[in-house]
Amino acid sequence: MSAPTVAGVPAALAQACLAAGLDPAGARLLRSFANAVYLLPGEAVVVRLSDANALGKYDRLVTSLKVTRWLVEQGFPATLPLDVKQPLAVDGALATFWHYEEHAGPPPDPAPLGLMLRRLHALPPVPFDLPTFDPFGTIRRAIAASRAIDDEEREWLTERCSALSDAYYERLEFALPYGLVHGDAHRGNLLRTPEGLLLCDWDSVSAGPREIDLVPTLVGARFGLTEAERDGFVESYGYDARNWPGYGVLRDTRELQTLTAVLRNAHRDPGSRAELRFRLASLRAGDDRTWHAF
Repeated sequence: MSAPTVAGVPAALAQACLAAGLDPAGARLLRSFANAVYLLPGEAVVVRLSDANALGKYDRLVTSLKVTRWLVEQGFPATLPLDVKQPLAVDGALATFWHYEEHAGPPPDPAPLGLMLRRLHALPPVPFDLPTFDPFGTIRRAIAASRAIDDEEREWLTERCSALSDAYYERLEFALPYGLVHGDAHRGNLLRTPEGLLLCDWDSVSAGPREIDLVPTLVGARFGLTEAERDGFVESYGYDARNWPGYGVLRDTRELQTLTAVLRNAHRDPGSRAELRFRLASLRAGDDRTWHAF
């Protein structure tokens, strides 16, 4: 299919909209970091464009679509995909389509996320197979492919990843049950709508230890969360993973995972490059300085 010409609209977005029967006119870029996210104002639809060459990405998107549809059927407050054939492969990208939910107000407090995750983890088993949560595959590939680090930095990151992987798979004994996890649960993936909070960005949804969903908020001190905010999250969820012996491994793993997008983008984006250098220096120094969110 040849891409249509629409003024000011990238070819991949225009082609995806044509295939889905949507009008891309007036499309507005909301975010471009791990994915490019566009709002189609005339359709009240969000289009997410992901890298079609990312290993396993198509299957992950298929899973995210199945899971979110099932979650909405269960009455869980998740973002809802559009009822069209998707994901679509277009011009080097994979496109998914979602009903637009406008976020209003400041970022939500982490406490409601704790309640939401407790509810998510209490749902009945998903009636289809889920991929196993992989803490290290994506960051390993980003380290190997990054054009923004030198050989010595690549070796340091690779060794750190291997040490954490060995600890994760050989030494950790998880306290919480194994099952459905969001995989990237932090307050930045909460949308405040007039009807209430919704949990979005399900690209990492999988089966794994439930501690996986708790650690992003507990590590949130790196991004400015206060101790009181983290304590409120813990109280809402009902379990404090900081007291679990394996917490340090998951904390360090999560910090390493936050480098993934900046490793990919730093060679072409000055802001990502500066943040990569800042976070690398912090990790190598072993300090707890505050990092900058995107």
